[in-house]
Amino acid sequence: MSKLPLSTRVELCAGLALAALLTVGCQTDGSYRFRAPTEQERAQEAAAVLARSYDVDHYAIDIVLHPATRRIEGTCSVRFLATRAGVNEIALDLVDLDVISIVDGAGRPLGYRHDGKVLTVKLAEPIGTSNLTEVVVEYGGAPSTGLWFSGERPGDSMPTQVFTQGEAEHSRGWFPCFDQPSDRATSEVSVTMPSEWVSFAPGERVGATESGSARTERWRMDTPHPSYLVSLVAGEFAVTESDWNGVPLSFAVAPEFASWAEASFHETDEILTFLSDYTSIRYPYPKYSQVCVDNFPYGGMENISATTLTPLTLGDERAMRDEPSTSLVAHEAAHQWFGDLFTCKDWSHIWLNEGFATYMTMLYFEETRGVDDFRARMRDAQDDYTAEDRGAARRSTVSDDWKDPEDLMDTRAYQGGAARLHLLRFMLGDDVFRAGIRTYASENAGRSVETDDFRRAMEKVSGRDLQGFFDQWIYGRGFPEFEMRWEWNEIEGVVNVSVRQTQDTADGTPAIFRVPVEIEIRDEAGAVAHRVELTRRSESFEFPVAGHPVFVRFDKNGWIPKHLSTVKRAPELLAIANEDEDVNGRRDAIRALGEVAADARIRERTADVQTIIAELTHALATDTSAAVRATAATALGAAQGLEARERLLTAVRTDTEARVRVAALNALAKFAPSPELLGCGREAFAAGYSWKTMGAAAGLVIANDPAGAYTWLTEKLFVDSPHDVLRADLLAHLGGLATDGVDDQLRRWANDESSHARARAAAIEQIGKRRRQSIENSRFVAKFLDEPNFRLRRAAVEALSALGDDSSRRALRAYYPRARTAAERRVIEAASRGAR
Repeated sequence: MSKLPLSTRVELCAGLALAALLTVGCQTDGSYRFRAPTEQERAQEAAAVLARSYDVDHYAIDIVLHPATRRIEGTCSVRFLATRAGVNEIALDLVDLDVISIVDGAGRPLGYRHDGKVLTVKLAEPIGTSNLTEVVVEYGGAPSTGLWFSGERPGDSMPTQVFTQGEAEHSRGWFPCFDQPSDRATSEVSVTMPSEWVSFAPGERVGATESGSARTERWRMDTPHPSYLVSLVAGEFAVTESDWNGVPLSFAVAPEFASWAEASFHETDEILTFLSDYTSIRYPYPKYSQVCVDNFPYGGMENISATTLTPLTLGDERAMRDEPSTSLVAHEAAHQWFGDLFTCKDWSHIWLNEGFATYMTMLYFEETRGVDDFRARMRDAQDDYTAEDRGAARRSTVSDDWKDPEDLMDTRAYQGGAARLHLLRFMLGDDVFRAGIRTYASENAGRSVETDDFRRAMEKVSGRDLQGFFDQWIYGRGFPEFEMRWEWNEIEGVVNVSVRQTQDTADGTPAIFRVPVEIEIRDEAGAVAHRVELTRRSESFEFPVAGHPVFVRFDKNGWIPKHLSTVKRAPELLAIANEDEDVNGRRDAIRALGEVAADARIRERTADVQTIIAELTHALATDTSAAVRATAATALGAAQGLEARERLLTAVRTDTEARVRVAALNALAKFAPSPELLGCGREAFAAGYSWKTMGAAAGLVIANDPAGAYTWLTEKLFVDSPHDVLRADLLAHLGGLATDGVDDQLRRWANDESSHARARAAAIEQIGKRRRQSIENSRFVAKFLDEPNFRLRRAAVEALSALGDDSSRRALRAYYPRARTAAERRVIEAASRGAR
């Protein structure tokens, strides 16, 4: 599963067995207590899973969709094998649907009891372990989780699409199943729907018939897989067909987005080729479909052979300049191996799905975009992880510290998992690492896996004992924080490098991370990298040099997830910015030079400022990495000065990368207002190089004409863009104004059902930041808690939490028992704690 790349992530979670254990208790003082399952309750849940007395072999689901009433009728045949003799009943997960009847394979009626969450079926007689047994459940109702009707058009409440979302444990919301990642079964899905609809499900389509106004399609997947990967998408779609080496490919989008599909999915065949080669396992399924559905709460979901995606990944040429779909498409494709062909045995090992998919995506970029692009992405991932894995939020990569399984699906599993794979690659070398991945994949295809399965594969190939690495980096907590200093001993011709680990150990983070590191020293003779092992809290190293060192780099090429503190003066930073072949060395140096220049300007050291600005402008104009150029633009905003401004104006007009133009526009907004800068902002907005550059241009206009900002913004809010990406940015700018009328404008756009949910959510979020009319704003926002749209509900929860008044807290307390996502529950709980 992929997090949304363009906006706040919305998590889908409702109806979990564990969610039932989350209680909202009214106290004598009128406050509310939110609690997670106790250790005893969680142990009971785990014991219930282990006590399951059967192994599912096959699901056959026959479902009829009723879009007008948002209801389903279903029949599900569950074929299973008892795991012990004498089994006389089985328990299936089925949430909030009505059971009509149950029979066995011979058609004999079976007794059952259903508490709304667990369906216990009494078998006709005790069974043994040698023969497959079948129960057939007839059921129906309005799903509360797992299956969603969507795609309503403005002014019409009739859905035009249906989609399912099984991860983590939501398949129980649309068919009876053993809803745990450890159980693997084959499946078939037969769906009856309006005749103008088409469907997508795992495996291959094996039948299609029409009768009157209804169409029935049947799909079969013969590769065993967990129940959460069983999926169904149906609706009105424009479908593009292609193939990869004989494997049919399908790309389906709402008809109005048909012209955008090619730009989003055109690299699918290259991605499948890369992943097949890297794993040495050819794409293993009979087809691959990618379908974009309205109101999908994630970036994407890797249902086996049938990925579901958000339509937000689709866009015109301007949108593709801002955020191409490649990363999302590659991430979900990587899951077809890492997560689908072999799957984490339980959610505590979710990094085996998400960390691997994240890193495989980066490896694809390394293969196709080059090492600079890869290293920049890797560093950004490391930084995202280290920023979040702090304080009370810190946990190990393999962890059972969760209330809902979705709590584990954050930067620790995604970016943090990828960062650990990257470090392991450094330790073992490229060839051994890749051979280990291939061994892991080949030995575990079709299985449920735990982290030790991966460790054993890497040990087998490398011939090394890796238990220490896994204990420290996977089962252990945190990351190292380093202080590095160096000095040149000219008499002895050596450089002395001291390294100290400073991470706090109170939360269980190791006092010492034992890890190899490369220290590069560049002197008059060139650069030499020295690989050393860090084994102590504080240690020193001595390296020979041919002459005066130009610079010293710790952890050359950035293999270690870490925080690094080091002191570097301007000459060393200038040398790194100009000479270091590592893109992140240049980025770090340029970022620091911007701060040095700002300080030098305050201290009126004009010569120093001019030297630094010359280097920054050189980087902005000539560096081949867009990541470096964007960093240089930001640094020039801190450095200020006429030359800096002129170079930024040039970048706004000429750089080929939208993100560099955005950084340049944001940097110019920090300069003193002037007619020239106002003109630049208006010109960049009118030029419309990309939607994000237009949003940044609006910020420049506002900074240079605050008096006219309200009028200008309210006019530009009517400019249409894909999924209202521009309108959302403009509403964020509007919310920052102190002008009368802003609150009314924000409410108007929040209520505008003709606008995309992205823009409406942006308006709601801004309302949450405006406390002058907190009571009125609270009442206004609370009504969005009942919206069917995931994005609007999440925005309302966030806004009410930010407002923080009594009315907002009451609304959140009332909503908590029916909150549909883990993310919503966590925000409400945090708001409750903050109110005490």
